[in-house]
Amino acid sequence: MIKELDALTWDKEVVKSEKPVAVDFWHNQCPWCLKLNPIFDKLSEEYTRATLGKLNILANQDNGGIATEYGVMGTPTILVFCEGREIGEVVGFMEKDALKQELDRILDRGNACVQQSSVLQNIQGYFQKLRHG
Repeated sequence: MIKELDALTWDKEVVKSEKPVAVDFWHNQCPWCLKLNPIFDKLSEEYTRATLGKLNILANQDNGGIATEYGVMGTPTILVFCEGREIGEVVGFMEKDALKQELDRILDRGNACVQQSSVLQNIQGYFQKLRHG
């Protein structure tokens, strides 16, 4: 199921998500976005490797600010996040199978994100133990 995102839910649903998140940056005046919407919706019902979410960049100024912050220059753009960090992007329209393959490729390459975060957390925990005895 697609998560409808906005500036108020961004931190909780994307930045602090324990699972990778693929966010479709879109708006109602974009014909390619409207063509991608049902495909992204359908993919969200069967894709389990990441949470799929949508952010309407023209819904309000704060949503547009998120798009600007991440360098989204056109729509549709799908950014993939792991542990709050962007690990890949898909720009433009794709059919469902091609989009699934591209998300899989990004996530396969981005597995290092999760591993790096885990190692970093272990190192931080080690140094905390040293400081506190």
